[in-house]
Amino acid sequence: MKKYLSISEMAQYAGISRRTLIYYDQIDLFKPVKVGDNGYRYYGIDQYFELDVILLLKNIGMPLEEIQVFLKNRNVDYALQEFYRQRSKVDQQIEQLKDIRTSLDSFIERYETLKDFDLESITYSYRETESFVISDIIESGDTMDSVQIYGRFYSSVDSKDLFSGYPIGFLVDGAAFYKENFHTAPYRALVKIPDDRLHLYQLQKIVTRPAGYYVSGFMKDEIHHINTFNNRFQSYLKEHKLVLDGDIWELLWQDEATSELPEDQVFEVLIPVKKVSV
Repeated sequence: MKKYLSISEMAQYAGISRRTLIYYDQIDLFKPVKVGDNGYRYYGIDQYFELDVILLLKNIGMPLEEIQVFLKNRNVDYALQEFYRQRSKVDQQIEQLKDIRTSLDSFIERYETLKDFDLESITYSYRETESFVISDIIESGDTMDSVQIYGRFYSSVDSKDLFSGYPIGFLVDGAAFYKENFHTAPYRALVKIPDDRLHLYQLQKIVTRPAGYYVSGFMKDEIHHINTFNNRFQSYLKEHKLVLDGDIWELLWQDEATSELPEDQVFEVLIPVKKVSV
């Protein structure tokens, strides 16, 4: 009866590579019962069971260093403790994957919208309240200062919110709307925060876009488009007897993820309005 298995035979049984078995030997996780004078590794038949345990633990996501500890402490109580702990880690990973899936859904919905956006269309609609965390004031002409402010701001926002898929926003004083190019006015950067996560941020850093009626439209970040956009919006307000009723809210729908050219950026501009009093 055969007493020993070669490394190739043991690898074939386990469905793993010879290289893996060599590595397990090197880190003292699973060693052959003997090494021949020729340097060949040989495994005992009963080592199947030990390798089965290692592969089981590896299959449930346990790191090799934790498997080493597990093998030295095997009993029912310890196994239960470690399996409960591993299940808790898996539950956390599942929640993280759910968050990633939600972000992906948001990005996909956002970029699907971009495929059909219309630079000529202007919409008058009711918008619900949304809350944002807000940066310090950014002066458009001061590049170095802007970089520093952006750096401080984005590092203060949780990545779950920063990369949620919702467009990054900007807030501009409403008076700038009547300037030739309101994109040269001072502004603040915005990141949308769900209501159940607002408690994670300082109250003074939170700003709310009020519920109400807004005139909105898409605009490219290029001087010709900005001027055309301003003229169309002001004409629309006049024609429909509407007046500006607050600050300018912008959402950056097309960003560097979909184009490396700054002039390709597409913003949605939302202007709160009210009817002209008669």
